Parts: sequence; C-alpha cells; structure tokens
Amino acid sequence: MKKLIIISVIALVALCLCACGSEEPPVVLDFSEPTAFAKEIDITGLRMHYGDLQSVTQNGDKVIIKAKITSNLTNEMTVKQNYLAVADLIRLNGFNTAGEIEYWAVADMTDGSESKVVQFTLDKITIDGIYNETILSTDVGDYATDVWIHPSLQS
Repeated sequence: MKKLIIISVIALVALCLCACGSEEPPVVLDFSEPTAFAKEIDITGLRMHYGDLQSVTQNGDKVIIKAKITSNLTNEMTVKQNYLAVADLIRLNGFNTAGEIEYWAVADMTDGSESKVVQFTLDKITIDGIYNETILSTDVGDYATDVWIHPSLQS
C-alpha cells in the first residue's frame, strides 16, 4: 500500500511538472505605432481572463477591445471582472503601448438576446499606472472614464 501511494505521488508531481512546462508564453502586442485607419488586430493565441476576447481594433493610438462575458456571483463582481481582465491585458499582453483603451463587453441576456453590458475608457496615464502597478487591478474602475453599465448590473 505504501509503495502504491509513493508511486501515485510521483506520478502526480510528474504530471504537474509536465503541465506547467507546456504552458506557452503570453502573446505580446505592440500598439506604439498609431494607425492611419481602423485596423483589426490578429488575436490568435491571446487569452483574456474572465471572458472571451471577441476582437481588438487599433484606430490611431486608440485600442478598442470587445469581449463577451458571463455573469459572476454578484452584479458587482460581474462588472469588476472586466476591470481585472483589462488590467491583465495591459500588464501581460502589451496593451500598455496603447494611447487609449476603449473596452466593450457584451453578454447573453435572460430573454436570449445579446446586449452590451459594460463599457469604459482608460487614458494613457491610467494605462501606465496599471502597467507600473501604481494603480491596482481592483481599483481600475475608479480611474475609468465614460463608464456605462447596463441597468440590470447596477446594484
């Protein structure tokens, strides 16, 4: 019995090491060169926490992120997950090179339709603060402008 437990533990550790080692490095984009017109960005391999990334468009120095989200435990958590997701994109995926970020999230509604549920804008100062970690992920909403939240998510 003792031998079986030791073999099981060794197999579990080996499995964990293999899984950790197979993780691909994050995709890092560069938005530092403004575009002359709206340009759809290839998001292959780019993952977003707390939702599905639908599209990324660069228009000048502005980057427009569109995502599809699902509800969380509370309305407040559903809204905050969007701020956390954008903070991750800024810190891990090169979105800190954008001059401005406009974020839109849609969700499936109870009537079966899809509707915009969250929208906000981050200016360059805020983006840099998030990237440099002088603005915490949990505080992004306090720095966002043009915030719009669907009435069904307002507490």
